[in-house]
Amino acid sequence: MEYIEEADYDSLIIPYQDAMANLMTRLESLNNDYRRKYKNYPIHHMQERIKKKESIEEKLRRKGCRVSAEEARENLTDIAGIRIICYFEEDIYHVLERIKRQTDILILQEKDYIRQEKENGYRSLHIIVGIPVYHIDGMDYYPVEIQMRTMAMDLWASMEHRICYKNEEKIGKDSPKKEAFKEFAKELYQMEQKLSEMK
Repeated sequence: MEYIEEADYDSLIIPYQDAMANLMTRLESLNNDYRRKYKNYPIHHMQERIKKKESIEEKLRRKGCRVSAEEARENLTDIAGIRIICYFEEDIYHVLERIKRQTDILILQEKDYIRQEKENGYRSLHIIVGIPVYHIDGMDYYPVEIQMRTMAMDLWASMEHRICYKNEEKIGKDSPKKEAFKEFAKELYQMEQKLSEMK
């Protein structure tokens, strides 16, 4: 079985870490600007992560690719990831609009699972952006995956992942727990809409 050497993995992730740090700084500045101008802010908190070596290897195998750092660069767009947790649904679209206004960021892909949720009740907005990273000999764009959710959406996704997804073999694909989680998703979404109306 093929593996990526530790040294190759370390070299692979450096520009993705730089791209992610660049984007995190922009998002923090955006949130601070909101706070100064409107005495409010859309982002509750953010989480960042770089895909582990084993996860990269597993995803390459799943995609039928050769397992190497070069194949990862060519075929994976989620080596770097940021999760943005907002208060309300409208905050997500405000942040998205501001990201799109930054002329040196490329929007590579956008999937809206809020307006069209997944079958299991999952809601989130996913975009993949190209972030410029400058080197001594030039500049390249590196992809960063962004997931944007409200606090309610994140609570549901985290608990569903912990209880259902991680235990699928134990509880089965058609478990009543999964059906219950679909109902919880609807209830949380309705509660969130009511809270939004109270602003």
